[in-house]
Amino acid sequence: MFSNFEKIFFLQIGYIAIIVLLTLNSCTAFTQKTLIEGDTITNNKAGAWLGVDISRYVPTTLIYRNNSITSMNSEGYMLQGGDERPGFRNNNLDNESITGNQLTWNGKDSASFTHGIFTGYNLNVIIKYNYLKNVPMGIVRKSNGMTNTSGAVAYNIVIDSKVAVVVKGMNDVDIFNNTFYSMKTPSQTWRGLVDIYSNTDHGLNVPSKGAKVFNNIFYTKHQVLNIHVYEDVCLSGFESDYNIFWCEDGEPLFKIHNSVKTFKEWQALGYDKHSLVLNPIFKNFTSLVPASRLDFGTNLGSKWQSGLSINATWGKASPDTTNQNGKWQVGAYIYKEN
Repeated sequence: MFSNFEKIFFLQIGYIAIIVLLTLNSCTAFTQKTLIEGDTITNNKAGAWLGVDISRYVPTTLIYRNNSITSMNSEGYMLQGGDERPGFRNNNLDNESITGNQLTWNGKDSASFTHGIFTGYNLNVIIKYNYLKNVPMGIVRKSNGMTNTSGAVAYNIVIDSKVAVVVKGMNDVDIFNNTFYSMKTPSQTWRGLVDIYSNTDHGLNVPSKGAKVFNNIFYTKHQVLNIHVYEDVCLSGFESDYNIFWCEDGEPLFKIHNSVKTFKEWQALGYDKHSLVLNPIFKNFTSLVPASRLDFGTNLGSKWQSGLSINATWGKASPDTTNQNGKWQVGAYIYKEN
């Protein structure tokens, strides 16, 4: 016969075993695949909006593809596919794929920093073939020092954001073959088209190391910053090269700490040695298709060889793509071989 103490002990062990088994089974049962495709979302409220808020309570293989989001919210998000701070939901959307979407922001609040494609605290995210127009903070990669081993921000069109791509407290973020265009004035934005800095939110102090910025087009109407690296620690492993820069008002500008650099001064620091100051001569400022091939890039390998076709359009089907051919082309659009 067992004593009452022994009975209680064995009951407790049994309960613990059941909880452990249920937890393991729930992790397996609730690991899910989610495809969201062909949705049209419109938000006409000017205040705060959480945006399209993707559930992050269980590990999920997310494909968010060929959707349209239009909003005018003064704060919040358009697509919320991640978290703002460390927590139990972190990394549940690792490897998410966000491709072929169209985001348009029609807000009037000049102080807004509404986030467009937000994927905080998730690793190895693929953000590709998206078209963003007027979104205050276009694409945001944020964490508490996580390090990517794959994924990239690649072949996107970002028009007239205050900042096109943010790297905040995340390591090894690749920014490949995008086309960035800005009509903003320096009084409208002090940010870079690409902003790289430490995450100091919620008591953190973690840098963004190892960012790679290759084969992009940076076009500014006025002398706003192209690339802004806020702290020296974020220069660890940072590389930028084979890009095209153009400013209608004068020389392209860059910034490290509080020091603004001309293109020549930026090159003297070792960055963008093979990059060019060159007008890409867009056919128009809506599609941003260059008038001809821009054969000035560096080969990024077969994984990133497929870019947007010069005839690409956005809707409920994936935009047409074209593989790199001959010399690697710069920007989001790829011309077929002659």
